[in-house]
Amino acid sequence: MEETISLFEIADELLEYADEDDQRLARAIGQLDPEIREELLVSDFLNAYQVYLYAFQEEPSVLIMDRLLLQPASGLVRGVFLETIEYYDLFFMMEGETPVIGIRCDKEVITSMRGRNAHHDAIRYAQENAD
Repeated sequence: MEETISLFEIADELLEYADEDDQRLARAIGQLDPEIREELLVSDFLNAYQVYLYAFQEEPSVLIMDRLLLQPASGLVRGVFLETIEYYDLFFMMEGETPVIGIRCDKEVITSMRGRNAHHDAIRYAQENAD
């Protein structure tokens, strides 16, 4: 009989392995089977901060980190608020394994940036278009 392991059990093993080392957790997530990883990145078993570290491979500011820690990764399907720059609100999302930063102005999505540099690209966009 074939034994299957649940997403909860996978997340639990990863968190135990990482032992509160978020960088180690991000590396371990990267070693998962792509299908499992995609599910885990938008599950309730991780928080948005842990996914941010995996997606961007860098620490956000303390304020953004605090916001992300309070949100389950499942919130990344619709977007988790990161910060406001001038008139623009930046939201972090995941589309499959691709990190996306949505840029909104007055609740209207203006554009979005994708990939490992999406957050930096979105910041640059907001600063350059703040005129």
